Amino acid sequence: MKIVKYLGIVMLLSSMQSLSAQVITDKWKAMHDYHVLLFTFLKSAEDGNFKVIKGNSDELLKRADVLDMNTMPQEFRTSPVEHAIVLLKKQTKLVDDLVKNKAPNAEIMRAFQNLYDIYNRLAQISEPRK
Repeated sequence: MKIVKYLGIVMLLSSMQSLSAQVITDKWKAMHDYHVLLFTFLKSAEDGNFKVIKGNSDELLKRADVLDMNTMPQEFRTSPVEHAIVLLKKQTKLVDDLVKNKAPNAEIMRAFQNLYDIYNRLAQISEPRK
């Protein structure tokens, strides 16, 4: 019974998180494009396929480079969001560097999971101001 409650809570939190992500990605095309590629890479890596990340990490870096406060919809422009964008860019660069330096898959995966965590935090704090 405890496991059922736990799974219910996890599912609820996940759905709340994806609603936040949906808002920022629906209203900011550059973030949408970044997230689509990020999610594709994550799913491939979780399945043990690192070829996708290794062959295209530079594309993710390019998509991160266009994320800035000037192109972001006004409703998301806050100091915490700006800080999260800076972290997202740095972590994206780290993933790209690890790939280019032929780091072990486990190290790339750890860095990539950290990147995805940063993205999820960004989605949570980017609730539109009312």
